[in-house]
Amino acid sequence: MWQLNSASGFYKAPVCKCILGASFLSSVLINFPLSQYRHLCVYHHSLIVEKLQLWRLLTARIAFLNVKDLMIGSILFYYFRTFERRYGSRKFASQLIGFFVFGSVLELSAVHVCKLMHFNMEPLPSGPLCLIYPFFVPYFMDIPRIELGNVLGIPMTGKSFQYFLGLQVASGSLETLIVAFCGIISGILWRKNFLKIQQLIVIPSVIAGTVYKVFGRFIDSAEPKDYVLPMGATLELQRQERMDQIERQVLLQSIREQGPPYNPNQNGPGLFGAMDDAEDFAEINEGLRQRNVPAADPPSQEQIQQLVDMGFTEESVRRALLMSHNDLNTATNFLLQES
Repeated sequence: MWQLNSASGFYKAPVCKCILGASFLSSVLINFPLSQYRHLCVYHHSLIVEKLQLWRLLTARIAFLNVKDLMIGSILFYYFRTFERRYGSRKFASQLIGFFVFGSVLELSAVHVCKLMHFNMEPLPSGPLCLIYPFFVPYFMDIPRIELGNVLGIPMTGKSFQYFLGLQVASGSLETLIVAFCGIISGILWRKNFLKIQQLIVIPSVIAGTVYKVFGRFIDSAEPKDYVLPMGATLELQRQERMDQIERQVLLQSIREQGPPYNPNQNGPGLFGAMDDAEDFAEINEGLRQRNVPAADPPSQEQIQQLVDMGFTEESVRRALLMSHNDLNTATNFLLQES
C-alpha cells in the first residue's frame, strides 16, 4: 500500500513563513506584554481617512487584536502556503501586494458607504485578513472538490473545513463580514487581472534575489524527509484511509463514465461508506479489463522535477503522476489535497 507522504512545514514557502511568523509574534506581543500599544494597531476608518493616518493601513495588518481571529487566520494562512509552492515565492509576494492594495481600497470604500447609510460602524478587524480571504478564490476554482461523506445529510468534502473556518471569522460582525467580502472581491479582481494589476505589481528579480541572499539562510526550511509512522499511529491511518478512498473514487468515476455500468447498491462498510476492498478493486480491475486500458507510461524525469521543485517529495510526485496518467494538472491537484 502506498504511504502518505506530502510536503510539510514551510519548505519552499519562505514568504508564508515570514508573514505568519511575524503576524503571530506581533499579535502575542501586542495583546499581552505590549498591550499599551494596542491603539496603534486599531483599523479605524475615521483616523485613516479624516486624519490621514495612512500608516495604520500597515500597522493594522501586522497583528490580530482578536485571539480567535489569530488562531483561525494562522491556520488558514498556513494551509494556503500551497499556493506559494504552486506560483513561486516571487509571484506569490507580488500577489499579496495586489491583495493589500485592492483590499485597502475596497474596505475603506465599503465602510464609507455604510456610514452614508447610517450604519453604526466599529473599527474593522485587525490582522492580515485581507491577505487570507482572497485565496478562497483560487482555492474554490483550482482545488478539486472531492466528496468524503455526509454529516446530517450535508455533503462534506476535503475543502469543507477551510470554508468553515473562513465563515467562522466572517460571521463575527458586520465589520468582519465586510473584510471577508472585500477580500474575496480582491481575489476575483486579481484573477481577472483588473487594470492589468498583474503586470503593474511585479517584484523585480534583482530585489527578490538580493533579499534571498541576505535573509535566505534564516527563512529557508529544510526539505521534509520521508518517514513511516508505526501501524498504531491513528492519525496516519486515518489520513491513509482518506487518500485510499479518494483514489478509489477517482478510478471508479472513470469507470462509471467510460466503462461498464456501476451498481450504486454495492456500498458496504467503511469510514465513508466505501465498498469492501475486494469488491471495490474487483470492479476496478474488471472495468479496466473490459476497456482494454494499457498500463500507463512511467512519468518523465522532467515532469517529476517540475513537481519536486514545487516542494513535494519525489515519492509522492511519482505516485500522483501514476494516478493521473502523467497529467501535470491532475497530479498537482492530488498533491495539494495531500498537503
